[in-house]
Amino acid sequence: MNLPYPNVAVVGTGRLLPEIVCCLLQAGHLVQVLESSSAEVDLTDLFDVGRSVASVEELSGRIEQVADLGALSPVDLVILVTPEDLPTKKQSLHAVSQLVPEGAVLAVNTESFSLDELRDGCAHPDRVIGLNWVRPAQVTLFSEVIAVPDTPSSLLGSLVYLIERYWKKDPYVVYGGRSIRSRLLAAMVREAFFLIEHGYVGAEDIDRACRNDAGYYMPFAGNLRYMDLMGTNVYGLVMEDLNKELATGKALPSFFEEVFSENPNPGMEAGKGFYHYERGAVVREEEAMIAFAYKVRQLMDRYPFPRDIQYDEVDSMKDSTSFIQKNRSL
Repeated sequence: MNLPYPNVAVVGTGRLLPEIVCCLLQAGHLVQVLESSSAEVDLTDLFDVGRSVASVEELSGRIEQVADLGALSPVDLVILVTPEDLPTKKQSLHAVSQLVPEGAVLAVNTESFSLDELRDGCAHPDRVIGLNWVRPAQVTLFSEVIAVPDTPSSLLGSLVYLIERYWKKDPYVVYGGRSIRSRLLAAMVREAFFLIEHGYVGAEDIDRACRNDAGYYMPFAGNLRYMDLMGTNVYGLVMEDLNKELATGKALPSFFEEVFSENPNPGMEAGKGFYHYERGAVVREEEAMIAFAYKVRQLMDRYPFPRDIQYDEVDSMKDSTSFIQKNRSL
């Protein structure tokens, strides 16, 4: 198997980490995981239920636990899974860049920070890219690759090929150095907060509106293709008036700040976020989410997204100065 970047190290913490390891194992990689991180790597129930127990055991046998960064065997790719905190991300990148081989690619998740500020001070900064995932990482099609103008086109070409061919995802490349997924999500959440704060609806109404409308078409089309399907002109007329009314605030609303004041780490695991959760809800919801994700993925695979740009054209796109300049301001 001509697998690009066959030897991968995964460094970090959080619920994404075991799912990323699962994705890599399914693709055929040999995976090293730091001992400090590996305590969280429980692959139970993460693999497709169609796999045999023997198959899962064979995949799990390709994980090597290492004590610290200095103990890493030579790797081709390092995947960092870091909290959304600038000093933590920079410290992790700097440490890894000093210890891995010159040619190794360093991929870090980043929603809030630009690639330029993250890789500042790293050895071989042109080998640092952004790579964002979404849970459950071993199932979803989502993969966001973040690059800057001096990112080597050969690196992008091989990485995108790997993600599409072996990780079985549908990657896109952002040349502006910042995540676009987080911008889209933040814009939607800001409008939702505005509607809640001003008493138009509650959190439950927001979720029903998104789930029962956007939830139907998003896996099939995305926002802009959906507008084409339904009649692009209609949306143009609606937005001409609606845009004037949309939220533009930059501060967090008071009700959201209260959520954090009650618990510094709110959410389902804490028993309260926007909703209250009874004991045991986390396990049930996690299991349901994995099962749901596999079923949605099967449906999406039956209706693939049509492409105007083929990923074998990445090199020519990367060499286009006009394309890069157009996207640098993102």
